[in-house]
Amino acid sequence: MPRFRPHGLSWPVLLALAVAIAIVVGVGIDRWRGASAVVDPATIRAGFGPASYAEAIARADQDVAGAREALSLAPGEWTHGEVLALALMARWQLANDYVDLKEATGLLERGVADAPDPAGPMLAQAQLEITVHRLDRADAALARFGRSVVPLSAETASAATLAGDVASQRGDLSAAHDKFVQAAQIADSPGVGLRGAVLAFRQGERATGKRALEALLARPRQPPALLAGLALQRATMAYAEGDWESAQGWTAAANRVFPGWWLGEAYAAQQFALAGHPDKAIRAYRAIAERTGRPEVMDALAHLLRIEGQGAASRAWAAKAAAGWESRAALFPEAVIQHRAEHELAVGSVAKALALAEADVAARPGPQGIALLARALILSGRPREALDWLDRARDGGWVSAGMLMLRADAQAALGDSAASEAAREKALAINARAADPAARMIWFGHD
Repeated sequence: MPRFRPHGLSWPVLLALAVAIAIVVGVGIDRWRGASAVVDPATIRAGFGPASYAEAIARADQDVAGAREALSLAPGEWTHGEVLALALMARWQLANDYVDLKEATGLLERGVADAPDPAGPMLAQAQLEITVHRLDRADAALARFGRSVVPLSAETASAATLAGDVASQRGDLSAAHDKFVQAAQIADSPGVGLRGAVLAFRQGERATGKRALEALLARPRQPPALLAGLALQRATMAYAEGDWESAQGWTAAANRVFPGWWLGEAYAAQQFALAGHPDKAIRAYRAIAERTGRPEVMDALAHLLRIEGQGAASRAWAAKAAAGWESRAALFPEAVIQHRAEHELAVGSVAKALALAEADVAARPGPQGIALLARALILSGRPREALDWLDRARDGGWVSAGMLMLRADAQAALGDSAASEAAREKALAINARAADPAARMIWFGHD
């Protein structure tokens, strides 16, 4: 039986969150290839900015209200609409209310229509389209920006960074790397250091990626929200190497510097399960789910309840999660299609998961989508096709224990025990806990 390892809020999502905050506050980059740092998570200290999730939401609400008032005073100015759209997008990164993104979409589309080509809020529109995974529309926005006569250097760097994000989602990691390097060479572009660290890690340069990320964590006077996002990304790297103890330290740091953030709390709930306390994890997940209504947490709870043999409770929470994803899909289907596929693989229908994963990969064949599709194909009795897709991810430069374990499962299903064992050994060399049954409990920050 193939080992199922659920997806949740994976590294690209955390990356998008941290980078978006970094863009707002103007954090600079480190040249990740030369970064060198070893940071104790207990020593990191936050600087300026809202000191808790509640304060950050209140600040975001104020920013939206101020931008809305400015637009009301000059409704014909597309630049005011862009400011409001950016404020809504920043609030979405914290609250994840897709209604904010819907309003931002309308504002930016009006700005594009009202401004003479090639002017307009093109970088903001590209950022939004990348967020909701509409890559062709992001391409169009970046192309229009590219026709600008004399763009500022910071704008050119941002455009290169966003182009790298598009390439990454399409699975072209080499092109993504080149774009991020280009951005770093043009200007001190915010967020590029984080992108470079994560990309290096996922291309197999794990020591380089960790050092570069810790160099960002070591920077003084960083906003609490950004620091917490970086800490959770470092925990994600620890999970990818089977270092659950280190992940605990980084999770605790995130919750200390930015208390009240649902995602940090979800990581902490997960740690209870990994430490052998599933009942505590279930209680913690339930409290977060009831308070926030977030389907990601409901899925994690339903999955854990299923592992613990609590079928009725698992099905109840799975139904609530499905309703949450469906309501979001009504607004932005591309943005949540992977989440819906993950949900179906964990607590729903493999056939539905396969259909969703196939649609997702057809639009953006990135490594995360390929991993989902490979799982669904293996569980559907189509291991040869799964291997073909896994070959594509490998050839694109993606290196992970999770992908190798999928390869082992596919080879085993094909009866090639030697190839299966070889893939398994490679996975264990990266992550000694890759085959640990408890790894099934890693929902947030999974490999």
